Amino acid sequence: MFAVFTFLLLPAAVLGVPTVVIAITLPIHLFLQFWYHTRYIGKLGFLEHILVTPSHHRVHHAVNKEYMDKNLSQIFIVWDKIFGTFKAELSDVPPVYGISRPARTWNPFKISIQHFWLLVKDAWRAEKWGDKFKIWFMPTGWRPEGMDEKYPVSKIENVYSYEKYNTQNSSSLVAWSSVQMLATLVLMSYFFGNLANIGAPNIYLYGLFIFVSIFSYTDLMDKKPMSWVFETLRFALGLALLYTMNGWFKMDEFMPYASPIVLIYLTISWLMSFYFTQFEFKNENLSQAVSGN
Repeated sequence: MFAVFTFLLLPAAVLGVPTVVIAITLPIHLFLQFWYHTRYIGKLGFLEHILVTPSHHRVHHAVNKEYMDKNLSQIFIVWDKIFGTFKAELSDVPPVYGISRPARTWNPFKISIQHFWLLVKDAWRAEKWGDKFKIWFMPTGWRPEGMDEKYPVSKIENVYSYEKYNTQNSSSLVAWSSVQMLATLVLMSYFFGNLANIGAPNIYLYGLFIFVSIFSYTDLMDKKPMSWVFETLRFALGLALLYTMNGWFKMDEFMPYASPIVLIYLTISWLMSFYFTQFEFKNENLSQAVSGN
C-alpha cells in the first residue's frame, strides 16, 4: 500500500530515530486522527482549546465558505490558532461535508487524481510563467487570471442545495456491483493475510490485479460504454496470473478448488460487463432517445 505520510518519516529514520519508535508512534498518531470523525460528539469544553476535537474537524471537512481551508491540524488545535487557520464551528452554520468541485464518478482512482490533474492542466495552460509556479502554493480554488472564463469548472455555489452525483443504476447493476465489491473484499483479505506467503514480486502483480478490478467495476457503475475494455484487460490479466502462478497465488493450499472458483468468477465477471455495456446501457440510451422525441 502507498501512503505519502510514511515517506515524511524518512528524515526521522535518517536522524537515527529507532525503527521500533516509528512503528509504534505511527499507528498511535493515525488512531488519534480517527476518533474525531463523528457528528455525534459536540463541543468538549476546555479540550477545544488544546486538541483537535470532532467539532474542529467537522469544520475541516466542510465546504461552507466560512469553513474553507480551516482547522488543518491533526492532533493539537493550537497550531491553527498560531498560524491563523482556526475557525470554531458555528451553531447557525451547519457544516456540509464534501469538496467544492464534486466528483462526477464512482471510480476512486479518478477521484484521487481529478484535482491534481486540474492543477496540472491549469499550470500548463497558464500564460504567465509566474502563475505556472504560483498555482502549486495558492489557497484552495485559486486559478490564474482568465482561466475560469476560458476553461470553466463547475463548482458548488449553494452547499445546501445542489445535485449530487447519481447514475440511477438498475437494480441488477447495483446487485452486481455489490457482488463485485464483496469479491474484491475477499481477494484483498486473502492478499493482506498472506503477504509473506505470496512474496515479492508477486504481491505487486496481485496489487495490480486489485487496481484493475476496482477501476473496472466502478467504471461500469458510471455506465461508461468502454468499461468492458478494462474488464477484458482484467480477465486477461487474471488468466495470465492463474497460468504463470500455477493457480491463484497459493490459495489452493488454504481452500480446495480456489483457483477454479477464481476462473469461474473471472469468466462470469467478463460476461456480465459485456451484457451491461452492450445490451442494458444501449437499451437505456435508446429508450431515453425515443422518450425525448
